[in-house]
Amino acid sequence: MMDRPENAESPLPIPIKRTIPKGGRFLRKPQTDRGTEIWLITLSDLLMLLMIFFVVLFSLEMEHQRETKQLLQPIATAQTEPRQQERPATASAPLHPSSANTVMSASLEKELIAALNREKGEPDILVERIADLVILTFPERIVFDSGRAQIKASAHATLGKVATFIKERPYLAVEVQGHTDDRPINNIRYPSNWELSADRAMGVSKALIGLGVNPTRLSVKGFGEYRPHVPNDSEANRLNNRRVEIQFSILPQS
Repeated sequence: MMDRPENAESPLPIPIKRTIPKGGRFLRKPQTDRGTEIWLITLSDLLMLLMIFFVVLFSLEMEHQRETKQLLQPIATAQTEPRQQERPATASAPLHPSSANTVMSASLEKELIAALNREKGEPDILVERIADLVILTFPERIVFDSGRAQIKASAHATLGKVATFIKERPYLAVEVQGHTDDRPINNIRYPSNWELSADRAMGVSKALIGLGVNPTRLSVKGFGEYRPHVPNDSEANRLNNRRVEIQFSILPQS
């Protein structure tokens, strides 16, 4: 072999020729749509999370209903138990609270009748007992003039008896109600029967307060023609429906 001269230049790199396929274009490797696959994966994850959320929500609701049923079960048992174990009261057995109130209401009814008849009495005044309520009814003609709410002077003596009855029994709650018939009223002072009934009930309450009854023991309601005592189909029935009721109930013992 012959030695290369020291000053001989290095041979130039031989360029690599690319082979151009037939048709003059390079062939590229087919690529898949990666973005579409990622979107489908995200959607499936979201649907899975929603399904888990609704399953958990349904489970919590079922647990809440079960706990509510357990809490209400003793109350339902307590409400049905007295009917199942109802028996006559004896001297040795304590009275049920409602039975005790019934006995007290019956005694209260007799005492109220006696108090109103202590002097002359008023034959038109009605005293009746409905369940645990004792109701004292004043017809309109005894307390008021027609269409007015000013108490007649002749009614003050009877209201004085009622005030004394209330003051002697601090365990009573008193509700004064005003009622009218169905004939419409429309004037400057009373555009409807509702206002008239409320004003009458308020007038009786103020009279009782003026006679020494504690205002905190009184409540006032006006019902107009909406709670008739009898149907408004005759003049006599309309007269009975125009009334003021004083309802007595026994306060719960603390």
